[in-house]
Amino acid sequence: MKKFLIITATVFVLTMVSIVVATNLLDKRYGEEEGVFSWDNLKSSFHVDKKTISEQRKEVEGLDTGKSSFLADVDTSVVEDSAADSKTVKNWEDTEFFHASMLSEKDVKLREEKGLTKAAIEAVCKENAGNYCFDTMDESLHQLYAEILIASKERISEIPLCTREPSELDYAYRCVLSDHPEIFTVGGYTCVLHSANQTPVKTVYSAKYTMSAQEELSAQKKIDAFVTQFLSGASGIYGDYEKVKYTYDYLIENTEYVLNSPENQNICSVMIFHQSVCLGYAKSMQYLLKKLGVSSTIVEGYAQSGEPHAWNMVKVNDAFYFVDVTWGDSSYTNGQSTVKLYSGANYDYLNITYDELIKSHKIDNVVPIPRCVEIADNYYVREDILRLCRNSIGIIFEIIIF
Repeated sequence: MKKFLIITATVFVLTMVSIVVATNLLDKRYGEEEGVFSWDNLKSSFHVDKKTISEQRKEVEGLDTGKSSFLADVDTSVVEDSAADSKTVKNWEDTEFFHASMLSEKDVKLREEKGLTKAAIEAVCKENAGNYCFDTMDESLHQLYAEILIASKERISEIPLCTREPSELDYAYRCVLSDHPEIFTVGGYTCVLHSANQTPVKTVYSAKYTMSAQEELSAQKKIDAFVTQFLSGASGIYGDYEKVKYTYDYLIENTEYVLNSPENQNICSVMIFHQSVCLGYAKSMQYLLKKLGVSSTIVEGYAQSGEPHAWNMVKVNDAFYFVDVTWGDSSYTNGQSTVKLYSGANYDYLNITYDELIKSHKIDNVVPIPRCVEIADNYYVREDILRLCRNSIGIIFEIIIF
């Protein structure tokens, strides 16, 4: 009886110690106030200067290393229209959410014929609620975002959009591509700015495609086969952390970092050729996590060396973390990694905080990024807790046996 009581007490104490330690680790914060995330607070601290955003980004991007690998290939030209064809629509209630362009009746008819109807735009805006860039950008640009998305996916060329500002078009275009890694054939756009009496009237948008429609269809079939294989290994994985780690490991196992790899600015590089660079890794991470129901976005910036770089921000159990799957792949040597495991994966960059990130990265993103401070689902925190629990259970069984 005495031996039984000793064993019971020991089991109870060890169990309670494990629970307390695990709880403390999971609840640890870098400042309670910083851990509170609010869209309103984030938006109020970030103002988009629509008239100068392109110039500002060009200054930052004008590095000796050359053009950033994830910049859009943009052609902008100006056309001076005659005043004779400037008859504009007076009643916009049936055609537009808001009127930022001086579109003619002919323009509006063309837009509707090509699918840019009010109903289609409303549907796309509704579908994109929840996407990080869409939610973070100024709501007045949601219609423009929807128009670019429709035109890009449906291969609609030379379409007048609801803005007269090329900088607004550039901003919304970047947001669309950051939210939609499935758009893998668009490699830039042309923007023709129409003016009348030297006054901007409208912008006409055409996406630049890297593949024909038939080539895109063929590539999509190969991508679907990759995703099917990926999902087959994800059965039984339910938690956000487990899904992110599985995707991280899967990409590293199936991809090599190769500078001149084909289609390396999109998901084709990873899912078809199994070779990529940072943006291909990051877009593939985002694409696959969406299949598993985990929110993710692309983060653009630079390594401390000045090299243009891209990675992810993921939402795990309602908290944001940074993930750099490129630097997690041992086939990439960045001079920053400290731990490389036998599997070829380096977990230094799996679910890390802002403070850890800025030791080797610099954020220069198209939309604001919150200061990620949580550590509960950091790789080392989670794995240490699991290890602690396993060790405690092992000790308990040893006590019971002996």
